[in-house]
Amino acid sequence: LVHLPKLFLKISSMCSGIVLFPFLNKHCIPPQVSLREQKILSIPGELKGSECKHLDLTENSITEFKILSSMKHLKRLILDKNGIKTLIDFPEVPTLQTLWLNNNNLQSLTSIIDILSKRTPNLTYLSLMMNPVCPDMYFKDGSLDNAYKRYRLLIVYKLPKLKLLDATPVSANERKLSEEQGPDLYRMQKSFEDEDYPNDNIIQKKKFSPPKKPAAYLAKGHVRYNGSQSEGNRFILNNEL
Repeated sequence: LVHLPKLFLKISSMCSGIVLFPFLNKHCIPPQVSLREQKILSIPGELKGSECKHLDLTENSITEFKILSSMKHLKRLILDKNGIKTLIDFPEVPTLQTLWLNNNNLQSLTSIIDILSKRTPNLTYLSLMMNPVCPDMYFKDGSLDNAYKRYRLLIVYKLPKLKLLDATPVSANERKLSEEQGPDLYRMQKSFEDEDYPNDNIIQKKKFSPPKKPAAYLAKGHVRYNGSQSEGNRFILNNEL
């Protein structure tokens, strides 16, 4: 028996709803684990080698991901609101299909997609809303910002198995355009990030104009993400300067 004060598993049960259980050992850990708002700095070692398929670590301070490589059954990982700045130490998790990284402090888009394309090759659902790398979605009139469109094309280009990005399914047209425009978008973005030109970047900050409707459901049956919107970034092409 491992005693961890104030640390609990929230187990989702079709029969009895949400039930609270204390940590025991990896053989007692259920497929769905929630450790939301537990003020933890690392993923508990008891999850190592467990059969956990869904792990929710929302609103903690997780920056160490090594243990994820031992979770051979993990399919869905939620890391919203953890203050994450980089995924450089994110391990290979080939089983991972859903990854939420909303409301963190991720700065380099090319770094993120390079890492995820190699270490999470079966990712079908990614959400990066409310990070510095994510452009504003809408103009004041409610139309989709072209910068956000290009951001999507760049990600789909590097993660071709994606079916959902942020709040929206990946369309067949987006997939086609990503094949055509992705290489140039990636090359431009990578160049500016490597050189770190603060005043001449492909990404430029812009005050957020909230859409008329809420951000959206991330997926049918999933948690609705309703954090307050923050200032985002936007792609600027040479012909728009």
